[in-house]
Amino acid sequence: MNFADPLVYVRAVHFAATLVAAGVVLFQALIAEPAFAAAAEAMRPESERLRRRLMALTAASLMVAAASAAAWLILLAADIYDAPVGEVCINGDAWAVASQTRFGEVLLGRLAVAAALALTLFAAGSAPPPRLVKSAAVGLAVGFLIAPAWTGHAGAAPGLAGAFNLGADALHLLAAGAWVGGLVPLAMLLGSAYRAMAPGWTAVAVAAVHRFSRLGILSVGVLLASGLVNAWYDVGSFDAFIATAYGRLVAVKFGWFAAMVGIAAVNKFHLTPRLEAAGAVRQLQRNSLTEAMLGFAAVLAVGWLGTMAPASHAHEHAAYGGAIPADAAFVHIHSEQGMAEVTVTPGHAGTARARIRLLDENFAPLAAQDVTLTLTAPQPGSKPVTYFARPDADGAWQVGRVVLAQPGNWTAAVGAVLGPKRRLDVAAPIVIEPAP
Repeated sequence: MNFADPLVYVRAVHFAATLVAAGVVLFQALIAEPAFAAAAEAMRPESERLRRRLMALTAASLMVAAASAAAWLILLAADIYDAPVGEVCINGDAWAVASQTRFGEVLLGRLAVAAALALTLFAAGSAPPPRLVKSAAVGLAVGFLIAPAWTGHAGAAPGLAGAFNLGADALHLLAAGAWVGGLVPLAMLLGSAYRAMAPGWTAVAVAAVHRFSRLGILSVGVLLASGLVNAWYDVGSFDAFIATAYGRLVAVKFGWFAAMVGIAAVNKFHLTPRLEAAGAVRQLQRNSLTEAMLGFAAVLAVGWLGTMAPASHAHEHAAYGGAIPADAAFVHIHSEQGMAEVTVTPGHAGTARARIRLLDENFAPLAAQDVTLTLTAPQPGSKPVTYFARPDADGAWQVGRVVLAQPGNWTAAVGAVLGPKRRLDVAAPIVIEPAP
């Protein structure tokens, strides 16, 4: 993990802002509006005041999401073209990434959805919105929330297995937005109830908490199921949870999720039945904010995971097909810049040959001018050895002789010159077995 990589933090900020923006819209439509509808008419001024605050939070979150999306695009373009940030902006390279890659197309589409969502919320104002406007806002929020699934590892996988993983990613984002993104507006509503200490506010708080509890249980179930699916695809084995940085980070993310579920259980079974008391309302607000902080810590993990090759790609993966020799070591390395498949035959300690295939986001061959393969032994402090590859008749790149001195989790790094200003640099573990 590269803790100094700004892309990690830009991604995390973007996903956090996305969760909050969409979560507030879903909270208003599914939780707050029904709770206020059951309250007395005397609650109308307070309900409109809270709506204005929630609308301001949504607008601010959308602006942060848009700004971080632009920063993400520029940093990605700088990586692809191996150029300074200012240069890719001046030369139009960032726009080339935006207009010629799936990541860019999804990003531009999401920015258009965010603008439409902002206009919808502005048109609604602080009064209860008409049903059509509310439905449009929810639909736009859901689209804005789940679209990043098409830019991740799942979005690049082909076939039925890829479609299943993509669906799990989309459901994971939707559930995270409904639960984690909804915790912030829930805390705001509970804060208003605590400060007012009026019977009307108590009724609103009780109704909102019960509705959010039901939504939270559904979201937790979806998050757990989709998270297990993603872990199976991206980590691949129990050993990879321990042996790879990717797997360990996924395990940490599951730990934060478990802590959130624990706090949610306390909220539901201990505090919710006591909501008539001011102390319970206050404690529930604090717990909701603590849950949200743990959720955003998990989002930071997502920021890192998106810049790393999944641990399962250190082994052959059926989704990618291809004729891979039975005794070969294989790794598929996916990044936002492109993809590389490295096959080392035989895949055990000794002397071997390597084959490299470069692919774009649509799994079409990626043309390159020069390709290198750098292998690093698993021992700490091992010196990387770089080999220059040669093109073959099938469009792949070959290294005729590589020396694998020992078995273990080696690191395979592919560097490719794609054009005058474009590069592809990816790396991932590759498992080398003991010599037979």
